[in-house]
Amino acid sequence: MRLIQFFLLICWSIPSISQGFKVKEFKQNINDGSAFHAPLDAEGHPCGLIKVRTDNAELKFKGNIVGEVENKTNEYWVYMIQGSKQLNILHPNFLPMSLDFDSFGIGEVISKATYILTLTEQKYNKEKSGLVAIVKPETAMLYIDDVYLENLSGNGLYQLYLPKGDHVCRIEQKGYRPNVQVVTTGKGTQNLNVELESVMAEFEVKCKTGTAEIYIDGERKGNGFWKGTIFAGEHQIEARQQNYESNIQTISIAEKESQTFVIPELKRSMGKLRIQTTPNNLPVSVDGKYVGMSPCTIDIETGNHYFSCKTYGYAQYRSDFDIKSGKQTDLSVMMSIDNEIDDYDKELYIKAYNGDQEAISELAVNIAGAIYRGGIGDPLEAVFWLERYSLPEELLDFEGWIDVYCYIGNPDKALELYYPIKSKVENRGGMFLAEYYMSKIGDAFLKKNVIDKAIQCYEKADKDGYEGLGDCYKAKGNKQLAASYYRKCMNLDYYDNKNRVEKKLKELGY
Repeated sequence: MRLIQFFLLICWSIPSISQGFKVKEFKQNINDGSAFHAPLDAEGHPCGLIKVRTDNAELKFKGNIVGEVENKTNEYWVYMIQGSKQLNILHPNFLPMSLDFDSFGIGEVISKATYILTLTEQKYNKEKSGLVAIVKPETAMLYIDDVYLENLSGNGLYQLYLPKGDHVCRIEQKGYRPNVQVVTTGKGTQNLNVELESVMAEFEVKCKTGTAEIYIDGERKGNGFWKGTIFAGEHQIEARQQNYESNIQTISIAEKESQTFVIPELKRSMGKLRIQTTPNNLPVSVDGKYVGMSPCTIDIETGNHYFSCKTYGYAQYRSDFDIKSGKQTDLSVMMSIDNEIDDYDKELYIKAYNGDQEAISELAVNIAGAIYRGGIGDPLEAVFWLERYSLPEELLDFEGWIDVYCYIGNPDKALELYYPIKSKVENRGGMFLAEYYMSKIGDAFLKKNVIDKAIQCYEKADKDGYEGLGDCYKAKGNKQLAASYYRKCMNLDYYDNKNRVEKKLKELGY
């Protein structure tokens, strides 16, 4: 409002410092139907038309203008939104002119009405003088006596006519130090050349999540890294990536400061997954990784995943799903019995999954027994049923469980079962092959490269552990001790693998 009042003061109160134009006439012409076909504004209302009559071809217009201004012969056609009350008129050589419609009894623009605005150019007297101003950067704003001048040339050059006397020239641009000078105009042309001093800060931002998008004050700068200049002050730095929690921080930077800012690894955003299967108590996996027995609820990273369930007696199931941040996704899966197994086993599996103890015992012992007798069987399934429910006590003194746990690479569990099974077998008058099983457990430890535990087992296996001890000491780099145990194997009359042991001796150089 203060700026508008200043413009009006220039236009009408003090003619000696006019902008170069004065209004000769401004009125509505009710007999001119040129606006009947005026363009529509954004709300669909027809505009009003202002015909600006002048012989000057360098005028520009600012305001609620619709479409391009038409420059006809000695006349500009300016279409304005209904209700408009002001029009700014610009010229490269004069101070801007702000035309307040109310001052001429117009009030505001009426839809489809035509107005005639006649301008005359004022001739400056000998007390007027010119000012040529060049400002850098070219986008800098020039104010003369607090009046803003739009740079119509677009290159930072101004050629103005001003009244004689002192004029305050202020040049400013965000990111630069303002420059204020007093220019005294008189006869001739005054020159003003100003290049503003940059006070921009040097800023570098890195994100340890290299693919994350970096934003500064809401403006995207790139992925993972950006380096450039920013204004002094506070800025919001953000790193964002789909399915990750955004990291938003505020930094403060001083004029001409150089600063590097590191954003830590972004955290994956999380949701929940609820898994329900029919039957229940099935081992379920997400993205190929076991997550628990159904039903279960797990915390899971957002994004696309796949669910799978492969259990004994049932056909494999797989489905894709999507996790939203902070939301729970529910999966309900109906498993189908494997059509390749016979009807008896189908019924057996259904009963076992429903908790029938006899069915569970039959599956567990049948599979472990097949392995124990050297037949075909899946030791993992045997363990699955053994650990799924509490089996009857009489089924737990079965030597086959040691074989099963050795097969699946769990010698610690096999060793844990060794002594109670040995005691139960011997108490009922059975024969327990202690050295054989201890050697077998040693083999499982050796396969896992747990050498010291393997040695302990082989030493308890007596003669059955000689070759294993040789292998252990060979692994520890003790060739001499390894060779001594291999020779003990060669001296055993009943040993069936002398050719293999002889080859191991040769490898040691004996």
